[in-house]
Amino acid sequence: MGASLARAVKAADQSVRVVAVEPLHDVRAAALRDGVADVALAEPGPALGDCEMAVLCTPIAALEALLGPVSRLLPDGAVLTDVGGAKERLLAAARRDVRPGVHFVGAHPMFGGHGGFAGSSAEKWRGGTVAVCTDGDGSAVDAVEAFHRALGAGVERCTAAEHDEAVAMVSHLPYLVASALASATREAGPLAAKLAGPGLRDMTRLAAFPFDIQGEVARRNDHLPAAAGRLGRHLDALLAAIAESPGAARQALEAARTAREELF
Repeated sequence: MGASLARAVKAADQSVRVVAVEPLHDVRAAALRDGVADVALAEPGPALGDCEMAVLCTPIAALEALLGPVSRLLPDGAVLTDVGGAKERLLAAARRDVRPGVHFVGAHPMFGGHGGFAGSSAEKWRGGTVAVCTDGDGSAVDAVEAFHRALGAGVERCTAAEHDEAVAMVSHLPYLVASALASATREAGPLAAKLAGPGLRDMTRLAAFPFDIQGEVARRNDHLPAAAGRLGRHLDALLAAIAESPGAARQALEAARTAREELF
């Protein structure tokens, strides 16, 4: 995500000075070679003192640990933001750890990426949606919204609580469901595995995320139990309709199909 963000910034305005922080030497060298970054550091350093905005693009556990150290390197008035997938606990950590004079704004691009630096693309932001949390300084929130819009994304403003409640349903619960489905299928025996096809592959795609990327985010979302309860009620209703009659099954499942069409 960090490399894609840097590419998107350079694609939008080559004059913007990008300071990248990346522990891997080969990635730093590639970022400089490709013009993705103007400065590439192995760890946060004094070069961040000239940055008006810093974006933390790491797994969420590392992101939380960087709030204080990075904020202390930024100048007064700078905006610190992120791309993390859970916000309430992160905002609480930011209120505790970000130094006075630096404004933290939570943000979450609702699109991901795979493949590391080689898989990065300036196109990810174009046409995507970014949630920007309104908990915090108003001018800093405006700056983060303007930043993402300049890269071609749409922006949805929300509070951290509203964000986490929504993504519990549309992101974190799907990850848990995919994980549970993968485990249940393996438990079902070798024939189930042999007969599994594209449908199961699509349904379990999210289970392939490493724990540090998605599991650490999901476990930070206090709205997950309520989302799971909502799903459970709908699953129970579908099973009851199937047991009741063909007509009831048709009505329930066609309603679900309509709901899916309205979503996408």
